[in-house]
Amino acid sequence: MTQGWDYLNVGSQPACPVFSEYEILHEVDKMTRGTGNKIITLSRKEVLEALANTRDLSSRDMRKANLVKIDFSNCDLRTANFSYANLKDANFKNADLRGASLWNANLEGADFSGANLEDADLDYAKIRGALFFNASLRRATLPIELISKEEIMKSVSNGTRVGQSRFSK
Repeated sequence: MTQGWDYLNVGSQPACPVFSEYEILHEVDKMTRGTGNKIITLSRKEVLEALANTRDLSSRDMRKANLVKIDFSNCDLRTANFSYANLKDANFKNADLRGASLWNANLEGADFSGANLEDADLDYAKIRGALFFNASLRRATLPIELISKEEIMKSVSNGTRVGQSRFSK
């Protein structure tokens, strides 16, 4: 990166990161390699078809897809893009989501028990009712503007759903 976020010198940096044209084109090239320069975003039907054949959906683009109640348990979802996706009540038990983007996704009621979410981006995600029991959230970006970090970490350690006490119905 030519210039990235600098949290210590906020006044000396622009309001958002600045990337060179080369860096942007390089990232687009990585995302479109082998697709005729077209980013392929999977639909619900295509995700279900892929899951019938493999548990490896790493680096796949599923943004804005309606993936309610899909079973992603034990899947390799490293660097997958779920931005803006509807993943309500989806099952991510023991899934590998390292570096995945769940930015602004609906994760209400989703089960991430035992999942690896290291370096994942969950910023602005709706996580009320989600379960993170024994999940790894190391270096993950959490939606702490919407729900406190303590509430999320309580789900990791106690197995309670986010935003719900252990004894609520």
